[in-house]
Amino acid sequence: MISQVEADRLRQLEKNIPRVWNNRRVLYIGANRNRFHYNENLKKNECTTDVLEIDEGRCKELKTSFRWLNNVICGNVIDVDELLPNAKYDMVLWSHGPEILEKTFFAPTIKKLEKITNNLLVIMCPWGKYLYYKPISELNPIDTNITALYEQDFRKLGFSTSVLGKKDVNGSNLLAWKCIKSIETFTRKE
Repeated sequence: MISQVEADRLRQLEKNIPRVWNNRRVLYIGANRNRFHYNENLKKNECTTDVLEIDEGRCKELKTSFRWLNNVICGNVIDVDELLPNAKYDMVLWSHGPEILEKTFFAPTIKKLEKITNNLLVIMCPWGKYLYYKPISELNPIDTNITALYEQDFRKLGFSTSVLGKKDVNGSNLLAWKCIKSIETFTRKE
């Protein structure tokens, strides 16, 4: 069962990109056993899915918990060009992750992801600042939001955007997508 927040984000995704699950070969960035958004959608639609995850322990868990995955690649997304030098995916999906990068890595990493994307690059993140209820020093650095991202950060890179919730409030969502092929391929309902 998915939470109400996850259900709202799924509706936002499918409303803006109705044919999102038509992509057969998918790279999903940043998953773990307890947080793998849209894994049921990917599995149900028979998407051949690879996951790129930075944490070795999580990579091992993914391999045993999600046996339907095609491949689990352990590494940092900022090195995607080195990790997957010849890879091409119909869709790259990065759900809640770019906010953990320092802002200086944001645009260069997006450009690297575009190079391995045939059709559609989809990114979701908090809409702006994220408030922590305990000191940053007590948080896992690979899960700590350090960059606030807004629509203009994506639009200046050629993305379309949609927002959910309230800016700079926890639980909000910024959806950004860029069609490498014609936009009608993914936004037109059948």
